[in-house]
Amino acid sequence: MTLAPGEKVKAEIRGTTLTVRKKLGEGTQGEVYLVEGSGGQQALKWYKPAQATMDQMAAIRALVQAGPPRGAAGNRFIWPLDLVTAPKSPQFGYLMRLIDTSRFAELGQVQAHLKPPPGFAALTRISYQLANSYRALHLSGYCYRDISDGNLMFDPQGGDVLICDNDNVGVNRQSKSQVWGTMEFMAPELIRGEADPSTETDLHSLAVLLFSLWIWHHPFHGKKEFELRVWDIPAKKKVYGTPVFIFDPSDRSNALPLDPDYETPRFRWGYLPPSLQELFTRAFTTGVSDPKRRVTEGEWQRLFQQLEDGITACPKCHAENIWEPGQDTLACWHCRSAVTLPPKLVIHLPSGHHHVLLTGNRSLRRRHLNPSGKEENDTDEVARVVPHPQNPSIWGIRNLTETPWKVTFPDGKTLEVGKDRSVPLNPGTTLTLGSVTAEIRK
Repeated sequence: MTLAPGEKVKAEIRGTTLTVRKKLGEGTQGEVYLVEGSGGQQALKWYKPAQATMDQMAAIRALVQAGPPRGAAGNRFIWPLDLVTAPKSPQFGYLMRLIDTSRFAELGQVQAHLKPPPGFAALTRISYQLANSYRALHLSGYCYRDISDGNLMFDPQGGDVLICDNDNVGVNRQSKSQVWGTMEFMAPELIRGEADPSTETDLHSLAVLLFSLWIWHHPFHGKKEFELRVWDIPAKKKVYGTPVFIFDPSDRSNALPLDPDYETPRFRWGYLPPSLQELFTRAFTTGVSDPKRRVTEGEWQRLFQQLEDGITACPKCHAENIWEPGQDTLACWHCRSAVTLPPKLVIHLPSGHHHVLLTGNRSLRRRHLNPSGKEENDTDEVARVVPHPQNPSIWGIRNLTETPWKVTFPDGKTLEVGKDRSVPLNPGTTLTLGSVTAEIRK
């Protein structure tokens, strides 16, 4: 039974009546409708008869009662809000937030040039937020079981993320599920029938999703996929069940073919920062054969935060480039011009050193001083790189907090720098920012 405009349905837990306004879309499990009630307009996923099982109803009730993970990480999940039923119908669905599709895009829309592609700054934020939210989900005792590009929407400009279709989320290694994943994103052991969905299989799916975001290609679509004449279930099981990474440094049996259709992934891989190439290589070589050695959400988080803080523009063509610690020089990936690197702020943290390129108008956020703090406070600005009011060619870093900084200059002199006061970007200057020490380096 499909729902007609004007039809009444009921939210079970809230006890409110909703009016169906129009159909928004359709997927393999059900249809999505715009509904309206006392809480305003929301979305309703209405299951098809084959998916409207008692087990699925129980799973939705459990998710509604448990709620999503806490904080900003959990708020990215378009979580089931209530179970919804209709009179005289065995079918049911669940209520969820509406998504602003004018702001948020799917990866397929970007690849089809229907929405603008995210730049490096947005890509690092999208990638960080994905890892952060799945980490929060896993720490809550759940596994997602269907991580794929079809369940992701993102803001190509700002990098904010929404994770959709959360009705297959279940307790790790315990809950039953009608869905085991999208084959292209499923871990090899799932394809081979050797394991059940878990947080470990989620880690593989997350790595494939991140690779798709950065490379616009699948990590196992190389010669083996190119030479197949029929792309059916047995063919997919062969490619995904016993996979070989297209950029595997030691096994070139599945390298990218010399065909124009494969130029985009070859080009995009070529300008990835080396550290990101290394994590992808580990994810799709040792991580494929040994689930316990897969790249964790925390490793992805740390890397994408560092990459975001290394973004700088090419002075000639203005393309975004990514510098990372250990690189003395940087050539623009777009025009190959040399990129002059600004001074760096090296922040000394208990977990290690974090580097921030001090480009013009760069902000220092709360997360730079307290990486383990609440994500909701991460974006609070604590400092900013600003030009000298009398000489715009001279830059300094301005204290935006109420707490004075203790500054030690290269000649050994010290000074307290209060709110709205700045420190020149002279290499060798040391700053004590609350409980954290940082050093300006060339």
